[in-house]
Amino acid sequence: MRFDHGLTLARLEAETGVPAAALRPHVFGPLERDFDLGRVGAAEFFRAVERAAGLGRLPDAVWTAAWRDIFFRDERALVLLSRLAPGVTPVLVSNTNVLHWEGVLAVAPELPRLLPLRSLSFEVGAGKPDPAHFRAALALAGAPARDAAFADDRPEMVAAARELGIDAFVAARPDDLEEGLRARSLLAS
Repeated sequence: MRFDHGLTLARLEAETGVPAAALRPHVFGPLERDFDLGRVGAAEFFRAVERAAGLGRLPDAVWTAAWRDIFFRDERALVLLSRLAPGVTPVLVSNTNVLHWEGVLAVAPELPRLLPLRSLSFEVGAGKPDPAHFRAALALAGAPARDAAFADDRPEMVAAARELGIDAFVAARPDDLEEGLRARSLLAS
């Protein structure tokens, strides 16, 4: 998936009149991390951001749409997931929250079929680069780190996986993902 956090900020700016730049540190800071780790629910997150940013109360529907509806399909990446070699056990390892996950499923309803195992930060209570998040994913796959491969668009997440002995690579674009999967013989012929 591709996403645009700018859409969240633009929608909130339109509702509140507060510039996006002033909202950003409150919306995408420590409060978001708590939401992504499942420590707070959506309504609690919304109220905390409102307090931190000095906003009046916004309807939850406004927040939900602004927060959830920011995702776009990456067709090439989805096709690559459908071409994994037999015997490969794919696991989605994602720092996300319940609303972002809903947004992803709205634009890619086939994702649960392509990635039946999911280590989502809001469900496991840990997020990348925390080793606990990677260990949760390995447990789901029933695989030791030495038998796993991991792709991420952020080099610091790849470095964290490598520290655990996972064969990890940066995949900022679908071409990178395809190259990395092919180099590891993880794509079907």
